[in-house]
Amino acid sequence: MKLLALETSLRQSSFALLEGDQLLRQVELDPSLRTAAAITPALDETFREVGWKPTEIELIAVSHGPGSFTGLRIGVATAKALAYVAKAEVLGIDTLRVIAAQSPAEVDTVLTIIDAQRQELFTAKYQRDAADWVVASTTEIVEIDAWLAALSPGDCVSGTALSKLQGEIPTGVEILPETCWRPMAATVGQLAWADYQAGARGDHWKLAPQYYRKSAAEEKLEEKA
Repeated sequence: MKLLALETSLRQSSFALLEGDQLLRQVELDPSLRTAAAITPALDETFREVGWKPTEIELIAVSHGPGSFTGLRIGVATAKALAYVAKAEVLGIDTLRVIAAQSPAEVDTVLTIIDAQRQELFTAKYQRDAADWVVASTTEIVEIDAWLAALSPGDCVSGTALSKLQGEIPTGVEILPETCWRPMAATVGQLAWADYQAGARGDHWKLAPQYYRKSAAEEKLEEKA
């Protein structure tokens, strides 16, 4: 099965082409460029390089949140547009699950975090279950200080928010290698393939970004109401 995976939840985006669970190509977009402008020409070039036509894609996977409002909209919109053209199936994959799945083989439980702005974090806890990762504590938004205070010796943490927090992590808490922190499209694709093989099916019309909070504009409108 020809599979396209998209990861646009954070500032540096990536996409990957897979044949089943076998990675053929992963492309990281230049973070200095706007994802909306860069992703289409990069996809076109990569399709030509591997000899695929966009209409041959059978499954499209996209990280659907949490993450950047703009990035999630771009990823989901791109996935839905390509799925419509190719008549492909679609699956949304949780961003924090992607980070968890990039943990080293010896890790069984991990707290994953990304920056939610406003001195807050998106966080979830995942546990390894055979070859998959299952939610032990669902995604929530917490204040950074509260999250740090709740850590205990023996905890294991991963995620891009560590780039500014690793110096504040308490002694005894394991910080996974930086190479694990950023969600990558190849992992999105591999998780989607495993889900699809297990019977998961998405709905093109219902696929939507999972923001977990209202935008600043929506909050301002509510304040004025």
